[in-house]
Amino acid sequence: MKKRLALCMTCLLMGIGTAMATVNIIPKPTKVTEREGSFALPKDLTIGYNHASLAPAAAYLQEILTRSTELLVRSKAGKGRIQLTLILPDETNEDYELLSDKKGVLITAHSYRGIINGIATLRQLLPVEVEQDKMMRNPEKNGKGSDGRWEVPAVSIQDSPNFHWRGLMLDPVRHFFSVEETKRLLDQMALYKLNKFHWHLSDNEGFRMEVKAYPELTGDTVAWRRFNGHDRECLNRAAKENNPAMLIPWKYFKEVEGFGELYGGYYTQDEIRDVVDYAAVRGIDIIPEIDMPGHNGAACYCYRWLSCTQNGREPLCLGRQSTIDFAEKVYDEVFKLFPYEYVSIGGDEVNRRRWSECEECKKRIEAEGLKDVSELQAWFTKHMERYFNAHGRRILGWDEILEGGLSKTATVHWWRGDHPDVAQKSTSMGNEVVLCPFTFLYFDYAQDDNTLRKIYDGDIVPVDLTPAQLKLIKGMQANIWCERIPTEARMQWMVFPRALALAEKAWTPRTDQHWDDFLPRLQSHLTRLEAMGIQYRPLQTKRP
Repeated sequence: MKKRLALCMTCLLMGIGTAMATVNIIPKPTKVTEREGSFALPKDLTIGYNHASLAPAAAYLQEILTRSTELLVRSKAGKGRIQLTLILPDETNEDYELLSDKKGVLITAHSYRGIINGIATLRQLLPVEVEQDKMMRNPEKNGKGSDGRWEVPAVSIQDSPNFHWRGLMLDPVRHFFSVEETKRLLDQMALYKLNKFHWHLSDNEGFRMEVKAYPELTGDTVAWRRFNGHDRECLNRAAKENNPAMLIPWKYFKEVEGFGELYGGYYTQDEIRDVVDYAAVRGIDIIPEIDMPGHNGAACYCYRWLSCTQNGREPLCLGRQSTIDFAEKVYDEVFKLFPYEYVSIGGDEVNRRRWSECEECKKRIEAEGLKDVSELQAWFTKHMERYFNAHGRRILGWDEILEGGLSKTATVHWWRGDHPDVAQKSTSMGNEVVLCPFTFLYFDYAQDDNTLRKIYDGDIVPVDLTPAQLKLIKGMQANIWCERIPTEARMQWMVFPRALALAEKAWTPRTDQHWDDFLPRLQSHLTRLEAMGIQYRPLQTKRP
């Protein structure tokens, strides 16, 4: 009798396991209840919405389904078989509920972003082929899912994020990425509910944002450059590893009279507006970074009066009023292009020694009653923060902005993982923190077969913070520095599937993160990454 009962229980558990295998959501939702049956998308499908603000979300979902299926998909105000419903509007609330049965799908939320989160889950409930262009698929499947139908399993999902800052940073300065490549990354982020895109737009190697007041910033010898050591390293690796993803794309070269072929590119203001709008539809905020006062070799090269000795070498001279005017005018144009409240000033790795040798910087230190060059940078950061605030923006900077003093309204990007006291110090001072320590979240760093689990199981959130300090942790992001990432294919190899681990770390409470639960869901998502054309790093690969 006991053996028969055990056999029945085993069969029951196997049945449950089979049913659960149909729902593999990343990041893991707060609560999932599976039911019998499914919703088969009809040939004539309507997406309805109850509030005018949801029209872009409905159009976004319509675009996804039209691209991948042969269904006639329409969106409209009112009722639909897929219904998007806004209730008790609260733009700070990203929660959503998704209900599906044989009659249709209902996504309910308190905000536009909550609806977008629900759409991301709906995408993951559909067959992986929903991520493919129907024209590129195997014709034997007749433009449908692998079983010949487009079906959503019957489920009830209630979901809420643990952190509201879940992001990626992309560096198109060291190696450039086009508008189209950037949009593809935004699409991939949206699928996994990553909602902050930090765009690093200036550095020593180039200036990538058109600035009307200073047109030379995107001139032929500033937005474009000669080959450098990182380029040669990429090409050497391409040859040594027989890896075309490490080649420098020729599409980013141009012939410049007197200089020969130079590499680079920049975004026009119209292109930036296009990307910002594209991201907003997908529930993603863009945080622009114009790095000051360091990492300004490109700006100082074309406007030499910005540097202390006027020799074109960074950092910016903080003793000269013309430099402050330059910074304010550049950020004026940033504010007009980027509507999100946060703007990054960077502020990292400044060569302050130059200020100690500059007579004008010495005069500024004396006039402002400052102690040293650290306080000179703090003076500049606070000055710019007041300027940001006056224009309805909040300042964000790398953790070096703590040095010399910081106002409580500034937000800190903790990147120096070998300085574990940064998060403790920042939150003790009352400053909000975004976690991106290089020890876990520098996606340009080399990977091995243990990297993914290290991210997932690691304590990215410091364990020594008090409850009050924990409230100041805004969330986390991974940084994609591109010195050694010259192509979109290489970027995908370095970012995926690490980005899926990050998505769950930032969304799901730490107490509900379990590697043995995450790994099977991740494995099921590899075919979805393939359907999206992502050249991810396979699990347990030996490729360096």
